[in-house]
Amino acid sequence: MEASHGTEPRVIRLRDAPDAMELDTTDLLGRLEAQAEEIGRLAARAESFERVARVERDARRRLSDTLKRERSAAEAALAAKDEEIERLEKGLALAEQQKQMVWMQLNESSQRIAVLSRPLWRKVMRRPPKG
Repeated sequence: MEASHGTEPRVIRLRDAPDAMELDTTDLLGRLEAQAEEIGRLAARAESFERVARVERDARRRLSDTLKRERSAAEAALAAKDEEIERLEKGLALAEQQKQMVWMQLNESSQRIAVLSRPLWRKVMRRPPKG
């Protein structure tokens, strides 16, 4: 078949093909080599991104572990402080009770001292009449 004119596709005869095939093969080989180089660059970039992602994941995991440890330590410290507050509140309540008792004893003692320090004639006058 001869090369056609117009809108029909161009057909190369097999006897004319070796030159065309040589050109197409060289061009195709060049394109394949360029694509292989680009794939190599992309693969190296992908490996680089994977390394960065791995490092980032490891850093986040370490940070998460650190936060968990710190949260546990903070909760333990808070629990210890709560226990200390409870102990101090109990101690304060006991001290308040003791203070009230001391005030009562002080008042009683003051009254006794006042009664004992009265003159004798007042002591006598306070007694109920006989019989």
